[in-house]
Amino acid sequence: MTMKRKHNPTADNAIVLIKGILLALALLLMFAVNAGAQEQARNKNRHFSPEEFQAKQQEYIMQKADLTEAEAKAFFPLYFEMQKKKFELEHNARKDINAKRGEKLTEEQCRILVNNLSDVRIEIAKLEKEYTGKYLQVLPASKLLRVQHAETSFQRDLMRRMMNGTERKAPQQGNKGIRQ
Repeated sequence: MTMKRKHNPTADNAIVLIKGILLALALLLMFAVNAGAQEQARNKNRHFSPEEFQAKQQEYIMQKADLTEAEAKAFFPLYFEMQKKKFELEHNARKDINAKRGEKLTEEQCRILVNNLSDVRIEIAKLEKEYTGKYLQVLPASKLLRVQHAETSFQRDLMRRMMNGTERKAPQQGNKGIRQ
């Protein structure tokens, strides 16, 4: 003797409703994960790693300033050494200012921060002057001038590309640099 269950339309409707909700949640979760992965991929494509940035900058400057392999081998270790020192000076200055962010500062505290920032700029100028002497030991002045122009051009082009959202490639490399 087998018992037949009585058909309950309300229970069947509830099961269909629950299945529909679960399916909708699964689809929503799948879309959210996919959208997050796409956003992460877009953000990854927008930013250089420091090593990638240096490589692109070096390639750009080499071509724009017409550096030989020997000149580049002598110049870039000095160049990146100075860049690292400049970064550390600027980073420490920003750290001091950021530590005070959100605080109500007195006029004297603001004056100290402004003076410290000016001191950092002076230190950076002294560092650049020191390294200019070192650069001139490995490059002729005409090429150093082209390097400086290429550095400015690289930064300007990079900013332009970042503003347009197309940065992942090095700036366009033309030969519009200073020539002597």
